[in-house]
Amino acid sequence: MGELKTNYGENVECKCAKVNMSNVEIGADECEVNDDRPNKDLLKHLQSLVECPVCLGSIRTVPVSCCPSGHVICSDCRSQLVSCPVCRTVYPSMQLVSHLAAGIIDKIPHPCQFKAYGCSQSLLLSSLPAHETSCSYRLVSCPNILCNLKISLAGLYRHMIVNGCASQHDLKVTSSLPSVSTVLMTGRVKNVDELLYKIPLVFSYEGNMFLIIKKQSADMIQFSASILGSPEQGRQFMVSIAVFSERMPCHVVEYKGFANSVDGPVWCALTVHKDHMGELLDQVEENQC
Repeated sequence: MGELKTNYGENVECKCAKVNMSNVEIGADECEVNDDRPNKDLLKHLQSLVECPVCLGSIRTVPVSCCPSGHVICSDCRSQLVSCPVCRTVYPSMQLVSHLAAGIIDKIPHPCQFKAYGCSQSLLLSSLPAHETSCSYRLVSCPNILCNLKISLAGLYRHMIVNGCASQHDLKVTSSLPSVSTVLMTGRVKNVDELLYKIPLVFSYEGNMFLIIKKQSADMIQFSASILGSPEQGRQFMVSIAVFSERMPCHVVEYKGFANSVDGPVWCALTVHKDHMGELLDQVEENQC
C-alpha cells in the first residue's frame, strides 16, 4: 500500500487498470518495406524519382508538376518558384506534368512524413494515412498550457521532464485487485484559478506513459487521463479519477473510462463545475502560503 503526494490543490485519485483484450486483435494493413529484398536499390531509385528537390518530401498527389526537362516538384514548392530548382529553366505559363512520376506514385511505398523524427516506415499510399495518424514519431502539442511547442511523440516525455512541463510520479499498487494501481495527488492552493496552472502529472503503467491533465471550458473544469500513444492503445486501459476533499471525505466526484490519446479528442473525462470545485479545495489563508 502506498500514496504519492504532490503539490496539488485538491485530492485527485487516479486508478489505472489493464483491460483484458485477449479476444481483441488490433492491427493495421501496412506494407512495410523489407530492406533485405534484392530490388531495394531499384525501389530507392523509384522513390528518388518522386522526391521533391526543394523540401525533399515524397510527392504523393497527382498531377505532378515538372519543368521542360522533366524534373519534378511538389505542388506546394512549385507555387513558390518561377524556375526549376534543378536546372534553373524558367517554368512556362502552361503547367507541365510528368505522367511517368504519376504512374510511379501509387505503385511504390513512401516514407512516413515523420521520417526526420526517427520513423523508418515506408508504406503504400493506401496505408500511409492510417499509419501517420498513430505514428509513434508524430508531432503533438505539449500538454502544458504555458508551452506552445509541438514535439515528436517519441520525445514528448523527455521534453516535459527536462523543461518542467509535467511532474513525474510513480504509480503504486494500492488495491487488492490484480492489475490495479493508484496515484494520489494532494496539496493546497488559494483558488480554482491557481489550480488550473498546476502542471500535468505523468506516470508509467505497464510500460506505457500516462498524463493527468486539467482544462477549463467556460464554468467547467475537466480532469482527464491520456496515454502517450494512440486511441487504440488507450482503449486497452481503464482509468478511474476521483476528486475529493480530505476535510470532507464524503464529498467526492468520480468517473471511470478508457484512457484518451494525448493528441486525440477527449472522449472520457471527469467534469466538475468550478463552484463545486471551490467547495472541494482544501483552501488555506493568504498568510499560510
